[in-house]
Amino acid sequence: MKTTTLLITLILGLMFVTAALGQARLYVSPDVPTDPGIGFNIHPWDVIEHTGGSYAAAASFTAPGNPEVDAIHRLDKPGHWLFSLEVPGNLGGALTADAEPRDVLRDSAGAYSFHFCGGSVIGAVPLYANVDAVYTDASSGGDSGDLILSFDVPTSIAGTTFDPADLVRYTRTVIPGGCSDWQLVGVEFDASAAGAGIPVNYNVIGADRIAGETVLVLDIPGDLVPTTGPATYIPGNVVAWDGVSFKMFDTLGGWPVRSEVDALSCQANPGRVRTLLLGKSTLTAGDLTLSWTPSCSTGAEDYSIYRGTLGSWTSHVQVDCHDDFGDLTEEVLPMAADAYYLVVPDNQYDEGTYGAQYSGGIYTERPQPGALADRCVISQQITACP
Repeated sequence: MKTTTLLITLILGLMFVTAALGQARLYVSPDVPTDPGIGFNIHPWDVIEHTGGSYAAAASFTAPGNPEVDAIHRLDKPGHWLFSLEVPGNLGGALTADAEPRDVLRDSAGAYSFHFCGGSVIGAVPLYANVDAVYTDASSGGDSGDLILSFDVPTSIAGTTFDPADLVRYTRTVIPGGCSDWQLVGVEFDASAAGAGIPVNYNVIGADRIAGETVLVLDIPGDLVPTTGPATYIPGNVVAWDGVSFKMFDTLGGWPVRSEVDALSCQANPGRVRTLLLGKSTLTAGDLTLSWTPSCSTGAEDYSIYRGTLGSWTSHVQVDCHDDFGDLTEEVLPMAADAYYLVVPDNQYDEGTYGAQYSGGIYTERPQPGALADRCVISQQITACP
């Protein structure tokens, strides 16, 4: 068999994150100082990671000036976040003007700016309304995609009243655009039409979208119908809506009922790998060594290796679903025929991109294998590198 060294350019990589798969990675912030049994308080200006029943020893994000954070979203780009405030403030001088609760701010690795100016967009948010949940629609452009928001009270915009449990979509009018270059699209999640309907006295105070499901937290104990989970969801319970029924997405261990989960974000998207190198193994005769650059997104927790037959560019199937030592290197036994290899970043919910293929002057995304058994992770989230 002819041995070659291949350089497959996929996508830019910046950071590698390892985690135990099968455990939800969430980022949460409380409305009051809260100790969920970890020996120290999480403050309303802190966002802490929760994974598999455990909390991190330090905050992942802290808003300068110690304001109460009212919504949070972790972006794909390392060190970048979206967030909103409970009351007007300038982040202890980090902003040149006060942000209003209807605004969305961006932390760009310690540089703070206005991302969404609620009072000056098309479909302006009334001054009385507070953005208390935010995330981006990854499929519409990753970190630069559409914004999905929720408000703390019934909010009338352009002749439509949105309930506190509704989610509302805004899209860019200019790309990349400024904080006023947004336009209301309409309701994204109609709480009244979800199952038997979420009552209007329930407020969604944190939300995200992952693996085809809408993830929510409520401000008060709530009964949601139909449900495959508990009869009543309490603070500390994270709820998922799959389009048919509600279910328990995760439980924040030790979270006291007196404290609201005032802000919530799921992990970022898996992203893309930039470069794959393929060569002879120096450890096992006959094996191939694959090494690659890390994903461009903070949402990559692991990597999977796929192999297909050269010339049949949709023939790839999984041959190794884990980067065993988190070292961006794996050994595989080669096929007898000429083959191509792909390395795909993933987490427990989604795979990232398989890279783009070029044909007839057009780049298109390589597909997942058609058979579910040939995939390492069933669902996929394709996003541009930030």
